[in-house]
Amino acid sequence: MRVFLVLSAALGFCGCVQTDAEQQLLEQAISAHGGYERLHLAATWVAEVRRYQRGDSYELRNYYKPGMVRLESDLGNGERSADVIGHPHCWGKNGPIIIGCSAETRENDRPRVVMEMAAQLWPLRGDDWRLLSTAAEKVDGIELATLHAHYKPLNSLAVLRFDAEIGLLHSISIDGIKGGRAGTHTHVYSAYEERCGVLMPTHNVKSFEGDIWVEEDILQMECVDVAESLFVRPEQVADGFIGERTADEQSLVCVEQPEVEMKGLVQRHIAKDGSMSTCLSSDGESAVVGDAILLPASRQLSIYGLESSAENVTQMIMALQDEATTRNYELRWPIRVITYDNDGMGPTDETVVEVTVAVFEK
Repeated sequence: MRVFLVLSAALGFCGCVQTDAEQQLLEQAISAHGGYERLHLAATWVAEVRRYQRGDSYELRNYYKPGMVRLESDLGNGERSADVIGHPHCWGKNGPIIIGCSAETRENDRPRVVMEMAAQLWPLRGDDWRLLSTAAEKVDGIELATLHAHYKPLNSLAVLRFDAEIGLLHSISIDGIKGGRAGTHTHVYSAYEERCGVLMPTHNVKSFEGDIWVEEDILQMECVDVAESLFVRPEQVADGFIGERTADEQSLVCVEQPEVEMKGLVQRHIAKDGSMSTCLSSDGESAVVGDAILLPASRQLSIYGLESSAENVTQMIMALQDEATTRNYELRWPIRVITYDNDGMGPTDETVVEVTVAVFEK
């Protein structure tokens, strides 16, 4: 894949005056995708998406409205995680736990928000966008018409490329940060199909500095109103809240995982990206099958706290033991102490601690 470079240093924000050429290119692209009115009507949607990342694939349910994206994944037992990315919103949800994004994650996700919005095309007619210049490129034998545009609210320079023959969006590039490194994000769009009355790409290849980090396929899409409440950050779980959930008939869990630290019967680790590891260390009684332990069917009790001191964790464990006794449960070790204090991209200055244990009816 050719690496697309955004020449922000050369273009700058030069006070360029928009000409008829920029507006004409935009209008041709809008028309090729179905027209302004239809694109505007298709501005909010819900889609089932398959993502290919790190040699694996998984499905997400994405909610979209201009400038806001909510990505949900199935955790089982009716629970869904959520990552909300937008401006000014940015937070993650896993069960009752809500963690704000770090400053680095906000900067990392800013380009995605701008590109998702620019890909809808119709917002580029609005006052938030300024069309700067046009150019021509040739990539993999395809003649491309290029539009440089400035998104004012986030001071972002986007480069949109269109197939010069048919007018459909080919790709978008924008300067940004990923993993603490400055560079260029690029989304390449393909496999156009009619969705919601307009032509939409159903395949998206996302790269940073030419390195592909994820590919996505839209499996299903419905253009419907998306509730504002989906993007509003819920209140954090209450300090001392105890929740109960039913485990699967058998919980398949790994024996060794580098980030899991075992201290006696208590397991500690840092949960990244809002995920909850299901790794347990052997308690000496469970049957080991290959690299895994099989635990019998059980319920799980969890208590949540907003402080991660050793004293607070000890008090939480005692409260959890008292609650298990009250509910006539027997505890099955080890107790897991999970600290949610980052989103995988840097500290958030927010900490949530979960103490959880498998329980059985006596």
